[in-house]
Amino acid sequence: MPLKKRIKREDILEGAAQVIREGGAGALTARSLAARLGCSTQPLYSEFGSLEALLEALPGYLHEKYLSADCTSYKDFGRVFLRFAAREKELFCFLYLRRRSEDALPLEDPNRERTLKLLTRCLELSPEEAAGLHRRMQFYCYGLGVMIATGYRALTDEELERELTDMFSMLVRHYKNVPDETSLAAWLERARHYIG
Repeated sequence: MPLKKRIKREDILEGAAQVIREGGAGALTARSLAARLGCSTQPLYSEFGSLEALLEALPGYLHEKYLSADCTSYKDFGRVFLRFAAREKELFCFLYLRRRSEDALPLEDPNRERTLKLLTRCLELSPEEAAGLHRRMQFYCYGLGVMIATGYRALTDEELERELTDMFSMLVRHYKNVPDETSLAAWLERARHYIG
């Protein structure tokens, strides 16, 4: 008798991502996932217990695989998020256009803690100010991401760069109470290379 192929947890999560990528969140059922993996539904239920438990685990997997980033500037985090919206429209919609619990972070940002530490250090902000700046930048990127993922608006790489720079400039000007363009340029340069 041939050995049965072991279906690993990561295989199941990646298979679920593939089903959503190809058919949207509504296409993900135990049967469609099993068909994708070439197995029965038994390994899915053995690993997760239920489709609901799989759906609860999937966002963490997607965040780690597609959105956790080793970035060298604050703008890089925005780039990662918006490029994900452009390249993985269905996965973006699954993650960000669904109901969440009331106690969840607004955008479930996998890079949040690291980003806040870096903003605090490079812009000499208090932790509260860094969190406020980052939250506002997240809201802006979330709006752009939704427009991109839903086909409402496409952005070229040049437009994306300009949007991120303009919004960050406005936030730096506000949080640092920047009096002139020279001071703003110095803060932006400092933020551009803030990982050291």
